Amino acid sequence: MAIANLAEHLEAEACPHLAVFLRSPDELPELLVSFYGLGVRRGGWLAHRALPAHAEQERRVLTDAGLDVAALEAADQMVIVELDFDVPAEGSTDRWARALDEALAGGSTGLWYARFPVNPGDEDYEAVLGYEREWHRAFRGRPVVTICPFITGGLDESDTAAALAEVSQSHTGVLVTEGDGHYSRLRPR
Repeated sequence: MAIANLAEHLEAEACPHLAVFLRSPDELPELLVSFYGLGVRRGGWLAHRALPAHAEQERRVLTDAGLDVAALEAADQMVIVELDFDVPAEGSTDRWARALDEALAGGSTGLWYARFPVNPGDEDYEAVLGYEREWHRAFRGRPVVTICPFITGGLDESDTAAALAEVSQSHTGVLVTEGDGHYSRLRPR
């Protein structure tokens, strides 16, 4: 189990789709800003998925954490899109595939995608895992770098192990925060 910074984990494989286990929501802004900052430096097109009616809140959180969301959106280098739980998971990636193709044709190196955090056991957890499986199926091997944050700090050991087993089925690996911007990698594929 290697401890490294986020960039080192992302560079360890082509087109990673990583789950990230965080202890609390307080760790999320640093993770996202680091991830999106790396995407900007690599010439990526950035996409952030928000819960319904939370796009403006997500913009504020990312901006307050140091990401110039307004400039990235103005340059068409970033979008913030709310997840519509009324759209079935199957086929939900079709518009993202078209948008990726357009971004690549426009000179982007790939899609850098992250989303809102999910707590295993929340009412939306199973639905989100359905979207994650579809995302994994659609973009494995394409120039897409994905991180999916999960808040696991309040879980006991048994529930954490169950979440790890379930989440690892649709991700290329699971990172666990070690603090100070470093992560251990579990379940590499």
